[in-house]
Amino acid sequence: MAQVAENPNEEVVLGEEIGHVRVITLNQPRRLNVISSDVVALLAKLLEKWEKDDEAELILIKGSGRAFSAGGDLKMFYDGRTSKDSNLEVVYRMYWLCYRIHTYKKPEVALVHGISMGGGASLMAPMKFSVVTEKTVFATPEASIGFHTDCGFSYMLSRLPGHLGKPERSTIEEFPTFCFMKISSFLKCG
Repeated sequence: MAQVAENPNEEVVLGEEIGHVRVITLNQPRRLNVISSDVVALLAKLLEKWEKDDEAELILIKGSGRAFSAGGDLKMFYDGRTSKDSNLEVVYRMYWLCYRIHTYKKPEVALVHGISMGGGASLMAPMKFSVVTEKTVFATPEASIGFHTDCGFSYMLSRLPGHLGKPERSTIEEFPTFCFMKISSFLKCG
């Protein structure tokens, strides 16, 4: 089950059923698995289908190539700059997908390697579990290009252990506009 991207022969999302495990693969390795409106729609469709499937006991999501996901498809936003409504619709659907992942009834695991930025980080953050490597890079660069960094991050980051989730942070100056961390840095935070 998948759809086509700019290259009509390339499926942007792959869905695979292996026993009781369901595997979603973001499949645009040349574009670092960017998240477009097509990708969001396909992810939502697979998650809905498998939530109703009694045989599905575990959902895995991974990226093909050298990245989990570089985040939102900025070309899509640039091309839609004259139509505010189309861009708002994509953002709304992504927020809905992140909420859906956060409230999903079955266990989900993100298998994260390489880059996990912006929308890619938004996909991994609400998962029940994320498995990362020492070379995984987590970043939320949206604010540096004029977007709001959220999709649940304001909720999740404020609840992190150690000094990362300090409730004393009360001013905007105390929050970075560009969060960029190697996963190994998180091990030193608690």
